[in-house]
Amino acid sequence: MSRILLAAGAVLLVVAVVLALVFHHHTTRPAASVTVSLPAHTTTATTAPPPTTTAPPTPPPTVAMSWQSAGALVVHTDSIDPAQLGQEMRSAGFGWLALDLANFDPNWVYRFKLASGLPVGGWSVLGGDAQADAQAAVQSVQQNGLAFYIADAESEYGYTQNGNVESSAAYARSRQFVSTFRAAEPSLPAAVSSYCRPDEHDLDWSAWANAGFEFLPQAYVNDFGDRAAPAACVGGAAKWFPSSRVHPTIGSYSGVLEGFVSPARWIALLRAAHTTGFSIYPAEVNMSPQDWQAYGAAITGLARRPR
Repeated sequence: MSRILLAAGAVLLVVAVVLALVFHHHTTRPAASVTVSLPAHTTTATTAPPPTTTAPPTPPPTVAMSWQSAGALVVHTDSIDPAQLGQEMRSAGFGWLALDLANFDPNWVYRFKLASGLPVGGWSVLGGDAQADAQAAVQSVQQNGLAFYIADAESEYGYTQNGNVESSAAYARSRQFVSTFRAAEPSLPAAVSSYCRPDEHDLDWSAWANAGFEFLPQAYVNDFGDRAAPAACVGGAAKWFPSSRVHPTIGSYSGVLEGFVSPARWIALLRAAHTTGFSIYPAEVNMSPQDWQAYGAAITGLARRPR
């Protein structure tokens, strides 16, 4: 029995020695070296990008509104990029832009101003309710901070309606409109756009002239030929508007009589009118960068010409 116990004790002693050696080996040898390659940039997809140091574009200096400068009228803002138009007009030396209030887009205006620094106004076609039209124009001017306004008054304001019907009510609309408008906006730059020859159309032109409205005759030679030339417009308006207050509007579109009139011909016609300041309608049609530059050079020459 003692031999068995002695043998068992010897076995246990051997096992203990082995375990001690194994334990000592594992706790004293150096750990194996492990190389981990990290990516050069450890930012995950959810980490916010570093703040940009690029400053927002600085708009060019603002231009004061003047009818003696060249301007343009837009009908459909969705037909042209505002930044492109603004840059082209500013580069050419244009002075203002008017938008159709029926298609007015404040965001478009913001982008145009950012690119151009030019004053923006509104224009609208007048109907049979002069007071309501004037109130709507005033509301749009004030809500959108417009720099000026253009009223398009034509057949609905004439004394003679439909060729032979006389209407004192239609004739009175000019005075009703300007009275309502000026009561709210006594000093806002404003103009009336209408027929080339006031002497051939019986609107109350005196009401517009006496209320401080400039005259923007529609000199659409492309539709009506030489009888609508800027010089004819100036002569026809002389009873009510001096030439310094007459600023013809020329057509960039293809007319029914002469089709598309080139900038070179329009410029020659404007020079023959001996006036300063004009506008292009509509600005979103048939106008290349070269056309803008040509017209811009023309307004500079007109403004410097001895009167």
